[in-house]
Amino acid sequence: MKKILLTIFAAAVFMTSAYSYNPPAGGEDLNLLASPANLSGANSVTGGALFNAGADSIVVNPALTASEQRVNLTAGYTFLYSADKDNEKQVGSSFQTGILIPFKLYIFSGYINGTFAPFGEMHLGNQMNFKAGLSKEISDKLSVGLGAGGGFAWTYGKDWSLYADLGALYKYGSLGFIDDFRIAASVLNLGKMYNDVERVGIDYTAVNTPYPTLATLKLGAAGTFLNTDIAKIGLGLDFTVPCFQNFIADLNAQVAFKDAFYISIGEKFNLAEVIQKKYNFIPSVAFLFKFSFDVKNNQYLEDNGWSQSEMTVSAGYKNLYKTVHAISGGVDIDLGMADEEAPKITVWDNE
Repeated sequence: MKKILLTIFAAAVFMTSAYSYNPPAGGEDLNLLASPANLSGANSVTGGALFNAGADSIVVNPALTASEQRVNLTAGYTFLYSADKDNEKQVGSSFQTGILIPFKLYIFSGYINGTFAPFGEMHLGNQMNFKAGLSKEISDKLSVGLGAGGGFAWTYGKDWSLYADLGALYKYGSLGFIDDFRIAASVLNLGKMYNDVERVGIDYTAVNTPYPTLATLKLGAAGTFLNTDIAKIGLGLDFTVPCFQNFIADLNAQVAFKDAFYISIGEKFNLAEVIQKKYNFIPSVAFLFKFSFDVKNNQYLEDNGWSQSEMTVSAGYKNLYKTVHAISGGVDIDLGMADEEAPKITVWDNE
């Protein structure tokens, strides 16, 4: 199987030799380092194994937020640590914050990310990134989204990025024994990416190429395989093709107990990094706890229906590469409670 995959990749490289591919390790995941959900693959093109959408969902698919009814606030921080074979220690970090606001015609999301990773094995340097997205439900099953992003990078040169994202999500429903089956696709990075900064690429002997890669296509499917009053189990699989120069697969599995305690496990296979022996197949893991809370004696929150809201706190770990470790924490707040009651329709006659 390994020989077949390597052969396919070699053929693809030969056919597209006009465009080299050598981003820094981790460059394709630049916006996916700053929270436990991102590290564990729960923020996927389909919304994760057990669907969840928030302000940071536009990082992978701007269509994911289309069905959200509540204002969402999110924040995350990841501590990055590296100790190489010579025991040289380095630290870095990544953070994110975002807001989602539902309007009558569309859903708006805004997102800010900062990543500071000076490691030799994951030589991303420093950058600040911004995204905004609009999404809309076309029908009960189909949602679409449009996003725009940009950023500024420094360390070993200065550069900027400006691009657009497109996405779609289709909620199929039940498929045999699978509940909540979903398929999704997105095309990211349609514009100018970071191309004028010196970075150590996957192949350290060659010049690095722009990152994240222009015209990155994502495809995915996910669904719930066990659905009881006590527990749910979901699986999701994403395929990423950065400008048809590489093949990346992300597997996410989630278990939820009483819709309150979640365990999210992720595994990633990046073919180009495996070929260059920059890989680590240790799964990532995240733990999430969701609970409701009340805020009393606040007239503003009461007037907006936010006196009772939901919060999710999370923690996660991922061994990104052989020497790079990520420890992450996050918080996600949905203002108000989800409306799960169907509208009541009263039919009355002329009497």
